[in-house]
Amino acid sequence: MATLSFLLSVFTSSSCFPSSSSLSHSPISVSQLYAGKMLLTSDSACDSENIVLIQKLGNWRCLVNQEVTRDYNCRYNVAERPSCYCCGELHTYIELGTLCTKFCKREDMKNQQPRVGLQPIIELPFNWGEGPDRVELEE
Repeated sequence: MATLSFLLSVFTSSSCFPSSSSLSHSPISVSQLYAGKMLLTSDSACDSENIVLIQKLGNWRCLVNQEVTRDYNCRYNVAERPSCYCCGELHTYIELGTLCTKFCKREDMKNQQPRVGLQPIIELPFNWGEGPDRVELEE
Protein backbone atom coordinates (compact mmCIF):
# COMPACT_ATOMS: atom_id res chain seq x y z
CA MET A 1 0.00 0.00 0.00
CA ALA A 2 2.89 2.37 0.78
CA THR A 3 4.31 1.74 -2.71
CA LEU A 4 0.96 2.61 -4.30
CA SER A 5 0.74 5.84 -2.28
CA PHE A 6 4.29 6.77 -3.28
CA LEU A 7 3.63 6.10 -6.98
CA LEU A 8 0.40 8.06 -6.87
CA SER A 9 2.11 11.05 -5.26
CA VAL A 10 4.93 10.93 -7.85
CA PHE A 11 2.46 10.71 -10.73
CA THR A 12 0.21 13.52 -9.54
CA SER A 13 3.14 15.84 -8.88
CA SER A 14 4.91 15.18 -12.18
CA SER A 15 5.01 17.73 -14.98
CA CYS A 16 2.86 15.50 -17.19
CA PHE A 17 -0.10 16.32 -14.96
CA PRO A 18 -1.48 19.59 -16.31
CA SER A 19 -2.83 21.03 -13.08
CA SER A 20 0.68 21.47 -11.71
CA SER A 21 1.98 23.25 -14.78
CA SER A 22 3.80 26.49 -14.07
CA LEU A 23 2.31 27.80 -17.32
CA SER A 24 -1.16 27.83 -15.87
CA HIS A 25 -0.66 28.60 -12.19
CA SER A 26 1.28 31.58 -11.03
CA PRO A 27 1.71 33.69 -7.92
CA ILE A 28 -0.10 36.50 -9.77
CA SER A 29 -3.71 36.90 -8.68
CA VAL A 30 -6.54 36.05 -11.05
CA SER A 31 -7.95 39.55 -10.71
CA GLN A 32 -4.59 41.00 -11.82
CA LEU A 33 -4.18 38.61 -14.77
CA TYR A 34 -7.68 39.36 -16.02
CA ALA A 35 -7.85 43.03 -14.97
CA GLY A 36 -10.69 44.77 -16.77
CA LYS A 37 -11.93 41.47 -18.21
CA MET A 38 -14.16 40.28 -15.34
CA LEU A 39 -17.73 41.45 -14.79
CA LEU A 40 -20.30 40.73 -12.13
CA THR A 41 -22.75 38.05 -13.25
CA SER A 42 -25.55 40.63 -12.86
CA ASP A 43 -23.90 43.01 -15.38
CA SER A 44 -26.07 43.63 -18.45
CA ALA A 45 -23.03 42.95 -20.70
CA CYS A 46 -22.58 39.47 -19.22
CA ASP A 47 -23.20 36.51 -21.56
CA SER A 48 -24.17 33.45 -19.51
CA GLU A 49 -21.74 31.30 -21.56
CA ASN A 50 -18.86 33.29 -20.08
CA ILE A 51 -19.67 32.77 -16.39
CA VAL A 52 -16.99 30.85 -14.50
CA LEU A 53 -16.30 30.04 -10.87
CA ILE A 54 -13.20 31.94 -9.78
CA GLN A 55 -11.98 29.56 -7.07
CA LYS A 56 -9.40 31.99 -5.65
CA LEU A 57 -12.08 34.69 -5.23
CA GLY A 58 -14.67 32.18 -4.03
CA ASN A 59 -17.44 33.38 -6.33
CA TRP A 60 -18.78 33.45 -9.87
CA ARG A 61 -17.64 36.06 -12.38
CA CYS A 62 -18.46 36.76 -15.97
CA LEU A 63 -15.54 37.09 -18.37
CA VAL A 64 -15.89 39.63 -21.17
CA ASN A 65 -15.87 37.24 -24.13
CA GLN A 66 -15.42 33.62 -25.24
CA GLU A 67 -11.70 34.06 -25.97
CA VAL A 68 -11.00 35.17 -22.37
CA THR A 69 -13.24 32.39 -21.02
CA ARG A 70 -11.32 29.80 -23.07
CA ASP A 71 -8.02 31.13 -21.74
CA TYR A 72 -9.28 31.07 -18.14
CA ASN A 73 -10.60 27.50 -18.45
CA CYS A 74 -7.36 26.28 -20.04
CA ARG A 75 -5.31 28.00 -17.35
CA TYR A 76 -7.30 26.95 -14.25
CA ASN A 77 -9.66 24.06 -15.13
CA VAL A 78 -7.87 20.73 -14.56
CA ALA A 79 -10.26 18.89 -16.89
CA GLU A 80 -9.76 21.39 -19.75
CA ARG A 81 -5.99 21.86 -19.50
CA PRO A 82 -4.92 18.76 -21.50
CA SER A 83 -6.92 19.96 -24.52
CA CYS A 84 -5.08 23.32 -24.58
CA TYR A 85 -1.73 24.70 -25.62
CA CYS A 86 0.09 28.01 -25.24
CA CYS A 87 -0.72 29.97 -28.40
CA GLY A 88 0.69 33.21 -27.04
CA GLU A 89 4.22 33.69 -25.78
CA LEU A 90 6.01 32.06 -22.87
CA HIS A 91 7.36 34.82 -20.62
CA THR A 92 9.88 33.75 -17.99
CA TYR A 93 10.45 35.88 -14.90
CA ILE A 94 12.95 35.14 -12.13
CA GLU A 95 10.38 35.66 -9.35
CA LEU A 96 7.27 34.40 -11.15
CA GLY A 97 8.48 31.51 -13.30
CA THR A 98 7.12 30.89 -16.80
CA LEU A 99 3.79 32.39 -17.76
CA CYS A 100 1.80 31.75 -20.94
CA THR A 101 0.23 34.93 -22.29
CA LYS A 102 -2.66 33.16 -24.08
CA PHE A 103 -4.08 29.64 -24.22
CA CYS A 104 -5.98 28.10 -27.16
CA LYS A 105 -7.69 24.78 -27.78
CA ARG A 106 -5.68 22.10 -29.59
CA GLU A 107 -8.70 21.29 -31.75
CA ASP A 108 -8.52 24.80 -33.27
CA MET A 109 -4.82 24.53 -34.21
CA LYS A 110 -5.26 23.55 -37.86
CA ASN A 111 -7.57 26.52 -38.58
CA GLN A 112 -5.47 29.05 -36.72
CA GLN A 113 -2.68 31.07 -38.33
CA PRO A 114 -0.30 31.76 -36.78
CA ARG A 115 -0.51 28.97 -34.23
CA VAL A 116 1.72 30.65 -31.65
CA GLY A 117 2.78 34.19 -30.81
CA LEU A 118 -0.79 35.52 -30.69
CA GLN A 119 -1.70 38.72 -28.80
CA PRO A 120 -1.80 38.24 -25.01
CA ILE A 121 -5.12 37.74 -23.22
CA ILE A 122 -3.77 38.37 -19.74
CA GLU A 123 -2.33 41.51 -18.23
CA LEU A 124 1.40 40.98 -17.96
CA PRO A 125 3.00 41.54 -14.56
CA PHE A 126 4.60 44.91 -13.86
CA ASN A 127 7.94 43.30 -12.94
CA TRP A 128 9.25 46.61 -11.56
CA GLY A 129 9.28 48.20 -15.01
CA GLU A 130 11.41 45.47 -16.59
CA GLY A 131 10.33 43.02 -19.26
CA PRO A 132 10.55 39.28 -18.80
CA ASP A 133 13.95 37.60 -18.56
CA ARG A 134 13.11 35.42 -21.58
CA VAL A 135 10.34 35.23 -24.22
CA GLU A 136 9.78 32.02 -26.18
CA LEU A 137 7.10 30.34 -28.28
CA GLU A 138 5.71 26.87 -27.58
CA GLU A 139 6.70 24.35 -30.25
